[in-house]
Amino acid sequence: MDGLTLCVPSSVVREAEDQREATRKLGYVARAAAVFSATRLVVFPDGEGERRWGGEFVATVLRYAATPPDLRSGIWDRRDELAYVGVLPPLRLPSRTGSTPDGDESKTQGLVTEVGPDGRVRVNSPPWEHPISLLVPSGMELERGERVTIRISSREPVRARITGKPEDGFQVVGADLPEVLADGGYAIATSRHGERLSVSRLGELVGTVADVDDPIVAFGSPGRGLPEMLGVEPEAVRAAKGGPVEPDPGFDLWVNTIPNQGSQVVRTEEAMFASLASLTLTE
Repeated sequence: MDGLTLCVPSSVVREAEDQREATRKLGYVARAAAVFSATRLVVFPDGEGERRWGGEFVATVLRYAATPPDLRSGIWDRRDELAYVGVLPPLRLPSRTGSTPDGDESKTQGLVTEVGPDGRVRVNSPPWEHPISLLVPSGMELERGERVTIRISSREPVRARITGKPEDGFQVVGADLPEVLADGGYAIATSRHGERLSVSRLGELVGTVADVDDPIVAFGSPGRGLPEMLGVEPEAVRAAKGGPVEPDPGFDLWVNTIPNQGSQVVRTEEAMFASLASLTLTE
């Protein structure tokens, strides 16, 4: 998938005192993805760092946040993870739904609730009270929790087809970080042990990120950075002076985007805004 990919750990809300605060924090993670036009937000497992709320909670809340507001009630059922979604900030993402120009069909979105072995998926979508079974287009891979675009020619009887993934906004997926790095483009790890970002270095880095189709930027969690998650010694990151480290998890660059950090801990959502504001600058 071309475009900016952001990676956050399943332990991203590890320090939240309650579910309401955890939900609010995830709202700011979603806001960062929206503000900086990410196409994919990956939640990668960090089981050792999780506390009360882990990957399933994180992915569910982020997927809900990424769903257009007018479609949420028709796509999402009642879940414990969504008890406090009222505190989520609005993303203000565009949504391309409604009737097609010729008026014979309409377009909406659906949420994949089950992936079958026969090339079909079950999808929740606002026009229908219960999930419907739809054929997955050739060459498309879908996982549970992804949103899809659906063209409807008849609601009763059901005549609908999946035409692709939504063109606007971002998808939330769960994946192991090494797999994401192996499949993607230029990959940046943010860490306080990485190369200190300077004005002179920023110009070179912005040009590099702008020249690749699918850059990846990964973040750690409060009190537990990427080196600890990946089994990399902080000394090795510092010695690499920004480049790949050993053992190499697949990053092209380790960078400290907040070189004059005044707080002992920078929260993930804070690091996302600070880092992406620099890395997405244009020349």
